[in-house]
Amino acid sequence: MQDYTDSMQHYLGASCEVLKLDNNLLFAGSIHQYDAGEDELTVSIRNGNETPQGIIYHTPVKLHVQTNISMNKVLLLYGQVSRCAADFWKIALKHSFSCAERRSSFRQPVSVEAIVSRGSGMASSAVAPCQMIDVSLTGLCFSSQECYLEGEQIFVSSLQLRRDGPVHSFACTVQRVQPLESGALRYGCSFNDITERQEDLLFQDMFSLQVKAFNQQ
Repeated sequence: MQDYTDSMQHYLGASCEVLKLDNNLLFAGSIHQYDAGEDELTVSIRNGNETPQGIIYHTPVKLHVQTNISMNKVLLLYGQVSRCAADFWKIALKHSFSCAERRSSFRQPVSVEAIVSRGSGMASSAVAPCQMIDVSLTGLCFSSQECYLEGEQIFVSSLQLRRDGPVHSFACTVQRVQPLESGALRYGCSFNDITERQEDLLFQDMFSLQVKAFNQQ
């Protein structure tokens, strides 16, 4: 994911939503100030409203920030609440992650098994196991002994990226095929019509994996 610290000044005045990690909206406002020294944002509430009170110090939150540079891009930030006032919050971004677009091509390495079958739905045929290599908000990569063709429609199911996490299923199109030294084939696939709900669950999993990796450094 891209580093946001050098470009945060471009987002001053941009509209944003502050949400819990489960995507429950806390409030909508705008980016009022960015303190590079503290790596902290000040988010102001819209006129006539008040921010939610009773939020515990250091509560993790995420922000959807609508950039003023391109209305087709969204900045995603994760951080912790450092101050709650009626008309603004301060959010520390020191341990956050960001991407320039909601549908980012950032790839999260994973090492889990899943099921892949031919076709584009639950009625798919020729079921076979596969080993996941990475996943992004636009697609995934896996290895398999089965042979699929570029452009072929497949269905990936039983994909659980973390313990106790949701089980994902995606209709995909094979975009790239690459032979591996092991004799298996590596497939790069794009999602077909992923829903907002699917994307949100996937992003939550990716963020949780990133936090775990960060804490282990």
